[in-house]
Amino acid sequence: MEYGIWLPVYGGWLRSLDAPTAPDVASCLAIAQQAEALGFDFLYASENLLNCIHGPTESVADAWSILAAIAAVTSKVGLCGAVKPGFRSPFLVARMLDTLSKIAERRLGMNIVCGWWKEEFDLSGVAWLDHDGRYDRAAEFLRTLYGLFQPPAVAVVDARAEADSDISEAPSYGLDLDALPEVWIAGHSERAVKIAAEWGHCLFLNGMSDAELKRRIETIRQEANNFGRTIQIAVNAYVIATETTDQARQRYRSVISGRNAQTIDFFRKVIGRSGAAAWASLSDEQMVDSNAGFELGLIGSFEDIRQRIPKLQAMGLNRIVCQFDDPMRDAGPFMKHVIRPLRENREVEFAAK
Repeated sequence: MEYGIWLPVYGGWLRSLDAPTAPDVASCLAIAQQAEALGFDFLYASENLLNCIHGPTESVADAWSILAAIAAVTSKVGLCGAVKPGFRSPFLVARMLDTLSKIAERRLGMNIVCGWWKEEFDLSGVAWLDHDGRYDRAAEFLRTLYGLFQPPAVAVVDARAEADSDISEAPSYGLDLDALPEVWIAGHSERAVKIAAEWGHCLFLNGMSDAELKRRIETIRQEANNFGRTIQIAVNAYVIATETTDQARQRYRSVISGRNAQTIDFFRKVIGRSGAAAWASLSDEQMVDSNAGFELGLIGSFEDIRQRIPKLQAMGLNRIVCQFDDPMRDAGPFMKHVIRPLRENREVEFAAK
């Protein structure tokens, strides 16, 4: 199991009355350095040009600017950022990846998200397509991106010949093949699964029930097998880990009772207009967190969560992308009392074999 931290590029992750509603760039950098020192596997930066937690009047930090800054002050923690096809061209993204991989000196992750907020598309001058159209655009984006890093030799030779060039091998356009990222695909729909099976290395899901999670993992693994591929599964989780179960439940109840009903109602309408089926049936309580993170069940004592994670792993889950109330406060105890003991147990079991 790998463990990552969502960077708070929108401010606090909860749609609650007392949540910070603006990003803190300095905190993102501090969280990144702390996460690396603690031993987390990766950091994740989501991409939206409008604040999808607290509403369009609030600020948001650019995911790839944050990742570039983090790449310069860390050396080993994994870095994954989201990209919306249409908002950035494949060639621009190829240049970004090539540059950032040189800063980071490690392989990057790139999560393809198709978007659901029409106003964001309209403000960006990007055509708003229906659900299938957005995934068609994503598939074409990936085909083009891979082609830029690995262009067909014949097409390249013809293009160079027209320019009276004597070059007989495929160019790289100055792009380093090692900068090709690990590709994540976000989504729950059949289209998302098919694109992930064909192109992706990891399918990124929202929180959901165990039965639904198990069903989706089985489906994507079967689809990937049809292409002769294997795929990792990542799931969002909102983590409330404390010394006792009662303490965690009390914090959860406090979060739910303090939810921002006006913000939740606004986003319910926005999501409803988007046709995003995965969120259509969420309750107000589930929408307090932006990606149904409570549903993964990582709310409880440290011992509760240490027992919970192996069950998720047994279902086929490979990565947990953690959201915390306060990463600077909560990530350290979670690593000390949950992740490290689980890792140590795995090492003992492996040695015993």
